[in-house]
Amino acid sequence: MTAAAISARAHCVNTIDRFPQEQLPNLAKLLERLVEEALDDAFCISLAERHSLRPDKDEPGISLESFAAELGIVLGEEHEN
Repeated sequence: MTAAAISARAHCVNTIDRFPQEQLPNLAKLLERLVEEALDDAFCISLAERHSLRPDKDEPGISLESFAAELGIVLGEEHEN
C-alpha cells in the first residue's frame, strides 16, 4: 500500500471514529454501496482496456438478428408462461 493510500485510509478511519454512533448503520450501508460502485467501475475499465488491446477491435461485428438466427432463436415473439 502506498503512503497516500495509508494516509487516506487513516483519514477514513478517523472520520468514522468521529461519526455519530446512531448513524453508523447508515454510514456502513453508504460505504458498502461506494465500494460496490468502485468495484463495478474497475471491472468496466478493465474490460475496456482489454478490448482496446484486441487486434480485431475495429472490425464490424455481427448483428443481433444474425447471431440469434445462427442460434435458432426467433426474436420478437412473445411466449406464454
